[in-house]
Amino acid sequence: MNFWSIAISAIAGLGLGLIMVYYKNRDYSNVFVINLKDFTANMRKGQLIDVRKKIENENDKIKGSRHFTPSKVTSKSVNLRRDLSVYLYCENGKLSKKVAKRLSRKGYNNIYVLSEGYENYKANH
Repeated sequence: MNFWSIAISAIAGLGLGLIMVYYKNRDYSNVFVINLKDFTANMRKGQLIDVRKKIENENDKIKGSRHFTPSKVTSKSVNLRRDLSVYLYCENGKLSKKVAKRLSRKGYNNIYVLSEGYENYKANH
């Protein structure tokens, strides 16, 4: 091996290590994935947010929800209250978990994600 191969490998390894440490130390104890019964029983007590695609929201949604794209929900232009719980749903629960983590990093507390998303809601309503 030559010097450059070793140097590039060392830098890549160090970078990967730093990334792993950065994400390992995140605290997401304020993000909760909850079942449909608990979600529907409590969603009116906070801010109900739909992060699905706009066309999906226009076709059908949970009554009273507000629609934001995932990037918009965490931007400064959206006026979410930090003193109220946030209830998120997407199509299957995966995207809303990612958005919940972003909101958590921005200082929001009590973030609830609908387990299995809108598919779960629609199948049971």
